[in-house]
Amino acid sequence: MAHADDPTTNAEVSMRVRELLLRSGPIIEAFRRTTRNDHPGHVVLDIAADLASHHQRQWQAENVSRAVGISGDEIAACKQLIDELNAQRVALVERIDTWVAREIPSRADASLHTETLGSVIDRLAIAWVRASNLTDTGEIRETARLALRQLAELADAYDDLIRDVAAGHRRLPAWRSLKTYRSTHDQQR
Repeated sequence: MAHADDPTTNAEVSMRVRELLLRSGPIIEAFRRTTRNDHPGHVVLDIAADLASHHQRQWQAENVSRAVGISGDEIAACKQLIDELNAQRVALVERIDTWVAREIPSRADASLHTETLGSVIDRLAIAWVRASNLTDTGEIRETARLALRQLAELADAYDDLIRDVAAGHRRLPAWRSLKTYRSTHDQQR
């Protein structure tokens, strides 16, 4: 982190942030990819791909849980899977946020953004999964268009955030999730 007594110039900080923080395009592309080998070496892209995969699995589990004629046991199994996926998702978001806290210098006098970078990327992944599923299933055109527009707007807002952080106008909060998820193993004890 750059501090007032740090000899690092604002231009150097800005350059470092621009090198480390990717724009929305590569992140959305990572959502489409299926393996870590598609984008080796950038922790955020790897985690973004994992987030999209988790949200896709959750989308599917939610669809199964709402199916006509599903048993109570099947609903419980879906709920348990959704909780496990949420626990994994929270851990992935925290990995991004830990990386940001370690790697992204910020100015103490910059305005604080309302969300961590991990939570914004998580919302991008959710929006991408929603848009992909609605367009792939031939959902009502207006609903699919709305999902795509929301994804585009969120991507634009993300890019604005990255520009503001790089320029030193905004800083990212360092939060930790307060919600805990117990694993299946913990519940069986």
